[in-house]
Amino acid sequence: MTESVGIDRSPLDAVGEVLRSINRSTFELSTVLQTVIDNAVQICHADQGNIVRQDGDVYRVTAHAGTVAPEYLEMVMSREYRPERGSVIGRTVLEREIVHLPDVLADAEYTLGNVQAAAGYRTILGVPMLRDDVVIGVLVLWRLEVKPFSDDEIRLISTFAEQAALAIGLAGILGDTREALERESAVSQVLATLARSTFDLDAVLQTVIDSAARLTGADDGLLRAEDRDFQVMAFTPGISESFREAERRREFKPGRGSVMGRALLEARPVQIDDVLADPDYSFVDAQQVAGFRTVLGIPLQSEGSLIGVLGLWRTRVAPFSDAEIAVLQTFADQAALAISNVRLFETVQRQRTELARFAPQVAGLLTTPEGESLLAGHRREITALFCDLRGFTAFAEIAEPEDLFSVLRQYHGTVGELAVANGGMVEHFAGDGLMVFFNDPTPMPDHPLAALRTAIAIRERFHDLAAAWRKRGYELGLGMGLAVGFATLGRIGFEGRYDYAGVGVVINLASRLSSAAAADEVLINQKLYAMVEDEVEAEPVEALELKGFSHAVTAYRVTGLKS
Repeated sequence: MTESVGIDRSPLDAVGEVLRSINRSTFELSTVLQTVIDNAVQICHADQGNIVRQDGDVYRVTAHAGTVAPEYLEMVMSREYRPERGSVIGRTVLEREIVHLPDVLADAEYTLGNVQAAAGYRTILGVPMLRDDVVIGVLVLWRLEVKPFSDDEIRLISTFAEQAALAIGLAGILGDTREALERESAVSQVLATLARSTFDLDAVLQTVIDSAARLTGADDGLLRAEDRDFQVMAFTPGISESFREAERRREFKPGRGSVMGRALLEARPVQIDDVLADPDYSFVDAQQVAGFRTVLGIPLQSEGSLIGVLGLWRTRVAPFSDAEIAVLQTFADQAALAISNVRLFETVQRQRTELARFAPQVAGLLTTPEGESLLAGHRREITALFCDLRGFTAFAEIAEPEDLFSVLRQYHGTVGELAVANGGMVEHFAGDGLMVFFNDPTPMPDHPLAALRTAIAIRERFHDLAAAWRKRGYELGLGMGLAVGFATLGRIGFEGRYDYAGVGVVINLASRLSSAAAADEVLINQKLYAMVEDEVEAEPVEALELKGFSHAVTAYRVTGLKS
């Protein structure tokens, strides 16, 4: 779900704490909502927050987190909010969308000056709590300084709002009926599993389908969700292995021939009172194996997309009641939320893994408060090191693919290992070209010297590689160019394939110096030489005419370190 969240503990731990609160409180709604707002404020580094619930035509604050003056708390607790643009709460209800004001004092439509003056907030965020497309409440967080919430924080806050909305919905559905205790126990078991499992998706979905069948008196059922890159299924214990195998092979798509296909097609709960009396029903083989007569399919939705179906059946003609369907919709919502959370977590982990291939410090940005702004893009002075092989083009023309990749793996492994060990960030590999920069994302006071030490170490290590390749008939050399200057750096790419990159003249200059360097030569620009001249042995070279530069470039050849 990943994109960085600046937090001190796992978002999944916080969601788990909310779920455990639901379980412990036996659905005492005030306790659940207080747990939600406490965790939301803490994990998203807000200063304070409120949960506002619908009360007829108005909205009132029902839970607050953060230290405030008693007078302020009394004022907001007694205040009625209506759909209008003068407040974040009213605007969120009116628009039924997330409202994010980076600075309320800069918002011309904001009219609650007395409330703002009493609380002192500057950045404020409102997230609607929706149930059946109706705003039943608003989760509000704010900061006392101008510090907008990141996209990942907003997504996480939306998860807390969903949990609060589900809790309110469950409280309304279960009510005080005679069946409430049994239903409450079943829902608590699902929520407890969510909390205990640390998002073991198989365990969560198995508990959902087992509890749904037991609670409604269904004979059997299954839960199936899939997308381009994942597929999960859970079956009640009574389903035969042959039926399970047939279901795994069956194409999962919208259509009127089955209840699950019909639920996907209509994007709503679908019940067939008697499949034998339904002219469109064509899932005959399965019906003969399982013997079901009444079937029910409830779609699982995540962020507006259909991702699966919760299906239940009875082997007699006995339609599910509206109350049972309402509770089962809650189970489907919990399953969809669990799937979404796991997929978000896996996305963040995948991005961390991808970024860690280039530099561990970049992967670490995903879990630091300043990481989001750094990944979004920033400007900083860096030392860029570019190196590429001499003789590689001729070698590539005659070498077998296996030999080519063997050479590249040894070369990349050697350079990458030395670069990371010296605090460098491997920006990219491009065939025999390799770019490293220093002083970002982790600041390094001595980044020019660190880059030069890396270059000297690479050159020395390369001698051993070149000698081994020479024995195999490969004549390869290494040229390197280094330059210091300012660049813009940040994350580029798309979902599932992110890189961390830099853009600027300094990077182009390092690349051109590398191209101009002879085998075993290290060239640096004049600014870099001025910063390290007391530490290195170097000599000037004739002014270089480099592609992309209108004037000749002054450069120096580094022969070694003085100490």
